[in-house]
Amino acid sequence: MSALAVGLIVALTPTAVAAPGDLDTGFGTGGKVTTDFGASPSEPEIGNDLLRTSNGSLFVAGRRGLNTPGTGLDNSFGVAKYTSNGALDTGFSGDGKVATGFGDTVSLARSVIEAGSGKILVGGLTGGEQIADLALAKYNADGSLDTSFGGGDGKVTTDLSGGLGDGIRGLSVTSGGKILAAGAAGADSFIARYNSDGTLDTGFGGGDGFVTTDFGTGDHLFALEELSTGKMIAAGSANSDFLLVRYNSDGTLDTGFSGDGIVTTDFNGLSDLAFGFTQAPGGDYVIAGAVDAPEPFGIAGPIKAGVVRYNSDGSLDTGFSGDGKVTTDVNTLLADEARDVAVDSNGKIVIAGLAGQSVVFPVDPVDGDALVVRYNSNGTLDTGFSGDGIATVDFSGGADVARGIALTGSNDIIIAGGATSSTTGLDFALAKLQG
Repeated sequence: MSALAVGLIVALTPTAVAAPGDLDTGFGTGGKVTTDFGASPSEPEIGNDLLRTSNGSLFVAGRRGLNTPGTGLDNSFGVAKYTSNGALDTGFSGDGKVATGFGDTVSLARSVIEAGSGKILVGGLTGGEQIADLALAKYNADGSLDTSFGGGDGKVTTDLSGGLGDGIRGLSVTSGGKILAAGAAGADSFIARYNSDGTLDTGFGGGDGFVTTDFGTGDHLFALEELSTGKMIAAGSANSDFLLVRYNSDGTLDTGFSGDGIVTTDFNGLSDLAFGFTQAPGGDYVIAGAVDAPEPFGIAGPIKAGVVRYNSDGSLDTGFSGDGKVTTDVNTLLADEARDVAVDSNGKIVIAGLAGQSVVFPVDPVDGDALVVRYNSNGTLDTGFSGDGIATVDFSGGADVARGIALTGSNDIIIAGGATSSTTGLDFALAKLQG
């Protein structure tokens, strides 16, 4: 065959075109990135939250497991910064990674937000899961701690419950530059407001800067945002149901919202646990999480991904699946969870989480892949995404999970969480999918 004929065949052979739900091969390696902080394989390193900044940079904050007593870095905050194409940003702490300890205690980060002037604020807990205090750390653009925050070291800890166990699960910044935090304080939920320097705002919550509320059994909040009215909306779980709460600007419950400021949503009369929250265009609210699917005789079956959409007044949006609620079963005999949620510019809802976790060994994670599901605005699965609305990402054949999600301006999807390696254990992980 002549060279001309070969050239014509090559030119006429169709090339694969990336479709929504496919990995973006221009990101990381084949669309995926894993980052090892150097802990032993038995010490977990996992990204709990993902931030995409206004300039396209990516931050992942979570747990950097490192069992080295005496260094102040025993299970510390782990923060990694990436460029928009998934490379570690060496302008941040020299290698794109930073660890922050709060003494020789277990510390982990659960939320990361922008704090202005290229700075970021990270929140979580320190001291251990049961006897912890709230923990905040503020970083300059180069990854160094911001010494204008806290007591001159860039860090703040707060004990709300007298040693019963406190932790920040959600952070945001108000229009006036105050810091809002939400989470658990002992057996109750809390919201707190800090000044920009890390001191509690004594003009909030009756003079002490925070409010604790008992919403019932197992209650906690994981998101808190200021509304344009100055009121605040919070999301969480209570009594094994999804929870949505609206507060007045002073921290009191807004009785103009559902009569008492509180909305709870049950799926099947079983156990439901919310993890992700976002506001949709038009003022609607979306919460995503994990719900127990019913089996015969009322026994709970494998956990499934659940999404609820509310109108701005807290009522269920019946334009979403008829009753405001959707449950998605990815693996019939295994557990599936939604861990975070976002709404794209077309009004489609995207969740990130875990698909195919073993229900025999319910440690998180044991097996399964990272999960991304996209829904149309009416709650149906978007079949224009990955053929059936569902995409999974396998990083290395081990246990993988997504815990954070961010969307680009073109509605591409970035997820972050953890991936299991046979040599380094559980590491930070990111992936980018075509939107």
